[in-house]
Amino acid sequence: MKTILLSGGTPFTIEYSQHGNEYEAVINEQGVRVRLLAASGSTLTFLVNERPLHAHVASEGPRTLVAINGQVYEFTRAREKRGGTRRHESGQLSPEVRSPMPGKILEVRVAEGLVVEAGQVLVLLEAMKMENSLIAEGPARVKKIYVAAGDLVDLGQLLVELEIVETAAFPQPS
Repeated sequence: MKTILLSGGTPFTIEYSQHGNEYEAVINEQGVRVRLLAASGSTLTFLVNERPLHAHVASEGPRTLVAINGQVYEFTRAREKRGGTRRHESGQLSPEVRSPMPGKILEVRVAEGLVVEAGQVLVLLEAMKMENSLIAEGPARVKKIYVAAGDLVDLGQLLVELEIVETAAFPQPS
């Protein structure tokens, strides 16, 4: 899995793979071994390259604050890595919204038959104590919803199926 976070306008490219509670990560081309030891509410305890690390995490929309040893770091997910539909090489939007990572569905903000616009939040997904907004990247009608709040999902799992439209000219269902 690859994601880009921004902190103070500086991008951090993070590529990682998960094996149970252990993660192998490459952050800005530097390898890191991380093991999650405990998670309680917003407090996480990790072993990072065999050294203990305690972090407190708070998320609000696309913004996440992480406090480590009295220092607070602010991160936002780079726009191009936010969840949602993906454009095919032909430039067409994909009608499938899939989970960009394993996690838990916090909220489904749409209903079948609803017409959505570009940028509208479809699903809120929690992964590693971070809230991720999966958005519509273009006008579409929600064809089918495959998840509900509380569901656990895997990487790449189909969450919402859309019917892509040229304009949001469809009337909303009554």
